[in-house]
Amino acid sequence: MKRTKMFLFASLALTIASCGGGSEEMAAEKVTYTLDQEASQLKWKGSENPEYFHTGSVKITEGTIEMEGDQLVSGNFTIDLNTIVAEDATLPAEKKEYLAAHLKDTSFFFVADFPKVDVKVSSYENGKLATTISVRGKEIKQDIPVTMTKDENSISFNGKFSVDFSALEMPGTQPKPGKDEHVLPTVDFEMNLKLNKK
Repeated sequence: MKRTKMFLFASLALTIASCGGGSEEMAAEKVTYTLDQEASQLKWKGSENPEYFHTGSVKITEGTIEMEGDQLVSGNFTIDLNTIVAEDATLPAEKKEYLAAHLKDTSFFFVADFPKVDVKVSSYENGKLATTISVRGKEIKQDIPVTMTKDENSISFNGKFSVDFSALEMPGTQPKPGKDEHVLPTVDFEMNLKLNKK
């Protein structure tokens, strides 16, 4: 009888332990969200000083985010630099075309050799996306302040931020002899991203 009781007790303890372990191992389901390109935009503003600047946009052509519950676990995006356009309201069309072409040449983003920017996202904490931006063969690590909004079928990221491209040493951002001002290496962005659940 004593052995039977001990056996029953051991079996019960093992069952409880197994159930407990199962609940701990139950992780939130991993869900993939894919970029809605038509509902997303990335606007830029490049400046020489606060009074003299140009504005425009560039397209994010691909992107996914992996979520586990409300936790972002990874993300990847591609920006096509061939889609850079200038949108200054006061510039005539030919000047806009010239400006966009200038940004694509060797003075700035050298699009012929580096047509895409790859952005990897590793987390979203304290209102910031932890990103690694690969551009012109170099990596820039940047925490981007954005607001994340999530519903049953989609997820959105919206925010304004700046990226310092000094590490790229782009010729167009270097000081020129005899000139007090030059194009600043820090570019301002306004991002509105929408991704839909697969």
